[in-house]
Amino acid sequence: MADDASTEKELLEPIEASELLKALKLTTGKAAQFAGVSRRQLCYWTDTGIVPSVEGGDDDSGNSAGRRTYDFDALHRVLLIKQALEQSSGLRRAAREVEKHLAERRRSREELIASIEQKRDEFLTEQADRLDAVVAQAQQLLPRLSDRAEVLELHRALDWLDRITDRVQAGHVLLEEDAEACLRLASLIDQAEAKLDSMGSPQALSKTVVK
Repeated sequence: MADDASTEKELLEPIEASELLKALKLTTGKAAQFAGVSRRQLCYWTDTGIVPSVEGGDDDSGNSAGRRTYDFDALHRVLLIKQALEQSSGLRRAAREVEKHLAERRRSREELIASIEQKRDEFLTEQADRLDAVVAQAQQLLPRLSDRAEVLELHRALDWLDRITDRVQAGHVLLEEDAEACLRLASLIDQAEAKLDSMGSPQALSKTVVK
């Protein structure tokens, strides 16, 4: 039985959500439904060059007909345009605001990656210290949680961080060679810290009934 459990554990490798998102492609109808816009809107935005699409793939009925498909970046852009339209007077202005926002994000990301490359040892030491602090905070918080739902919420807050940490320790992810993985780790630590802070706030703990 122990051998079976060990084999199962080896087979169930962690799945990175970011890798799944890179492969995501939706046809026009499904993309419009996902983003909460009409199919006509999405087609118009694509025809005018505001939202990119990928030619090819099956149509919404499953027939191979060289239809347009939309990847994660395109869907993200559509959602941003929807937000911008709520505060802008026109589509073109909203599109310009979104493009400016995305360009700033790309620039910030490139600068951060460059900084990681230049100060990798310092960065990894900082992330290791932050991980230790997250573990200590979780250990302090766990005994103060009163029911299963709160424990599950804590587990969800740490799940992806735990997965990537396991992959680093197993040698499947080499932070010394992968700036993107460093960035992903830092982002997950940010999310875990924010979640633990919210769960450990006086307001949240005041709602906890110790049994």
